[in-house]
Amino acid sequence: MQSPKIHIPYEPKTKCSVQDCPKHADYEVYLYDYYPPPINEEFFEQDFTCPFLCESHMQENEDKADGIRQPRGSVIYPHSNRGEAQGYTKYMPVREAYPIFFDGSSSLLIPENRLVVSSANDGLIKYLAKHPELLYTLEPRKFEELVAEIFRDKGYNVELTPKTRDGGKDIYAIRKEPFGSLLYVIECKRYASSNKVGVEVVRGLYGVTQAEKATMGIIATTSTFTSTALDFAAPLKYQLSLRDYDALQEWLSEYSKS
Repeated sequence: MQSPKIHIPYEPKTKCSVQDCPKHADYEVYLYDYYPPPINEEFFEQDFTCPFLCESHMQENEDKADGIRQPRGSVIYPHSNRGEAQGYTKYMPVREAYPIFFDGSSSLLIPENRLVVSSANDGLIKYLAKHPELLYTLEPRKFEELVAEIFRDKGYNVELTPKTRDGGKDIYAIRKEPFGSLLYVIECKRYASSNKVGVEVVRGLYGVTQAEKATMGIIATTSTFTSTALDFAAPLKYQLSLRDYDALQEWLSEYSKS
């Protein structure tokens, strides 16, 4: 199915898309559908016919919806999906979709039937797969949770280290294989694209990996690595893995297809 080419970005002044509503947007609105085999494709795109809703109109949209919320089903809404396409509506709180515009000091209580993003969940990761540039707006702990969820999805048992830890490792990822158990020690660096990860960080993780007797140390960053960091890791390819922004995009893409 051809995805819509239109995407209407959120700005702090963005209003609810319901005509004459003066309220600010609280949710970005999506159309969701799934095409079973042999197509086996998921559709998850902004509803450009009604891209944003305030709290009250979102609730009204759900309360007055008529139809079956299931793949290839059809739901008629008073506000969203004005083109009456197959599929159903989901919502993303703009505080989660665009955290760069918010200070994180307030919270939103989201009922279970909505697209909840209280941690790095399925909806957030699939959204980031389509908008990887928003990785830079995540809080560092949220980025750690995202990486942990990606490894969990790949079959690892994951454990995040406490927030108060003094550097060196953020995640343990463990998986049992036929020939033994694997332990990965992962350090996450949610850096700006211009702030490259230096060799001192790579040396530090290598030391932790040796001390923990781990299978491999991994650094995952939204940035890239300095040449000295790459040179240090080059002869240690079976003990260190440096994963940059491009690699993260691949991880997100693989997750969104799983």
